This record gives sequence, structure tokens and C-alpha cells, in this order.
Amino acid sequence: MLLAFTISLSMPTSAYTISPSIVSLKTTGNQSGTFLRLGNKGKAIAAVELNIYKHSKDIDGKSIKGADANEDFIIHPHQVVMMPGDEVTVQLLWIGEPELDAEQAYTIVTREISLPTKATDEPDLGSEPSTALTMSIKVLINYEGRVYVAPPGAKPKAIIASVKEYSDSVGQEIIEVFLENQGTAHKPTRWMNFIFIPLDPMGARLKQQAVTIPSSEISGMRPHLLPGTQRRVLIPRPSGLPLGKFDVLLSE
Repeated sequence: MLLAFTISLSMPTSAYTISPSIVSLKTTGNQSGTFLRLGNKGKAIAAVELNIYKHSKDIDGKSIKGADANEDFIIHPHQVVMMPGDEVTVQLLWIGEPELDAEQAYTIVTREISLPTKATDEPDLGSEPSTALTMSIKVLINYEGRVYVAPPGAKPKAIIASVKEYSDSVGQEIIEVFLENQGTAHKPTRWMNFIFIPLDPMGARLKQQAVTIPSSEISGMRPHLLPGTQRRVLIPRPSGLPLGKFDVLLSE
């Protein structure tokens, strides 16, 4: 008796897309809903399921997927099956609390569902009996998008909450800046500039010696600061910043 073990790895033949990847909704009115567009650009049938979850970030800005939030939204249809070349629209509608103190953030997840496949291999009656173990692995595609639901008039307000300087394990001087969003909407950070202004012995700002560091040049800088949260930003001390005390300002 022969024992055969086969692993079959199927690369994705469907290639669905979804847009937009970031959605901003209001709690009431005609801006409380929108439509998502899904398309199948691949050569195989694509079955996709949509779910939505609460979203938050840790102090370093890393995403945390929270509890199921499907009860706060209508997602219709909840599942779609697309033939190659198909395009479909899915309604996304907020049905949660009409009055919020601040914007709420969510993660919408589109998950490709594996479809059953028909077996095509027939046993060879003239061959030696064998025991075959076959494992088939199909690579499926998942996407995540962001959904923000804000009350009327929600606005961000980013400030610098604190600044500390220290030496890391290899002796590099690191400036630790804590940002805080005291507003009621998320604050994009990609256009932020950190301005380091040295101080003279009397504490006066030496503006002519200021050094500006765009957020795009800061390693690990995350793109959004949620309302009511803080963000830790680690910046190597700029080479052009004189030794001594300094202030840090934000600008855009």
C-alpha cells in the first residue's frame, strides 16, 4: 500500500477591489450613509462578506480592532458574489445613536469567502491501492477600511501635551513628544510639522535657529489622531538644533 501526501497551494485568481477605503459619515441627515463600490478584476468568481468593528489606537498609533459593531450600521447586501468583471454597490448606513459627544471610528472588513470546488480526480482502478491525504490551501483576500461617524460641527484640536528628552540604549538623544487631540474629530497628522525652537539662558525663543521636522520624515508616524486620545512620537534630536533647552510647536 502506498501512502501519498499532497499539499496544493492555490494562489488567488480573484482580485476584487473596494473603494473608497476611508469613509466619513454624519450621525443624521443625508450624509449618514454612502455606497461602497466592489469590483472583481480577476478570472474567478469572488464571494465577499462585509463586517464592521469598533476601532481604536494604542499610544503609539497602532490599530486595535474592537468589538463587533454591525448593530450600529446597515450593510446591504452583507455578502456579495461577483463573476469576473462584475461591479456591485453596497449600502453603508449609520443607524446608531443620533447624538454623539465625539466622532467614533470603525474598521470595515471585507473578507473573501472560499467557495466549494468540484473534485475532478477519479480513482485509477488498475493501480495499486493507496491511501492519499490531500491538503488544499487557497489564498483569500481581505481588506480593511476606515469609517468615521461624527456629530455635526465636530472638529479636531491637536496640541503638544508634553515633551521629554532621553538617551536610548545606543546613546542617541531622543525627543519624546506626546500629542493630544482635545477636539471631537480625528486629526490627520501627515501634514503636521514639528518646530523645535531653542531657548536662550533667559528662556526667550531663538526663532532664527528653529528647526522644522515634517511628520513625513518621522519613522513610524501614524496618519490619524483620534479624538480624546494621545500619541507618543519619538524623534531623534535634530542635528541642527543647538544644545540646551527648547520649545516644540506644531504647524501645518
